Amino acid sequence: MTGATFAVAVAVAVAVCQVANASPAQDYMLHCMGCHGAEAQGVLGKIPPLANALSRFMRTPEGRDYVLRVPGAANSALSDAQLAAVLNWLAVTFDANASASTPAPFTDEEVSRLRHTPLASVLAARSAVVRGLAATGPAPPAQY
Repeated sequence: MTGATFAVAVAVAVAVCQVANASPAQDYMLHCMGCHGAEAQGVLGKIPPLANALSRFMRTPEGRDYVLRVPGAANSALSDAQLAAVLNWLAVTFDANASASTPAPFTDEEVSRLRHTPLASVLAARSAVVRGLAATGPAPPAQY
């Protein structure tokens, strides 16, 4: 191995280690922001917003199950611990109402247990969960 090749290998290894130790904000930027946007607003009619919605889903077991099984979460390259950290960070950072009634944070174990079972129909599951949330308190809009 030449000196230049070794230097490149070391630089790549350092970069990989830095990404592996990214903060939840950095993980969101690297793995989620491309679809959900810088302010977690989503894309109207295509990508649901996480801002002012995620903590509402976290209120119920059905909502938590849904969040962890949507394709973006279920298929994410993030580890279970990283995904839990990103979702917990999002719920606090992009929800104006989160401080009033902060739901229990996601745990690594919960993420690991739920995320690997795909949803049969994302839209049907979302609709059912939103109806259930509306029956018990604040919920995303029905067309969410």
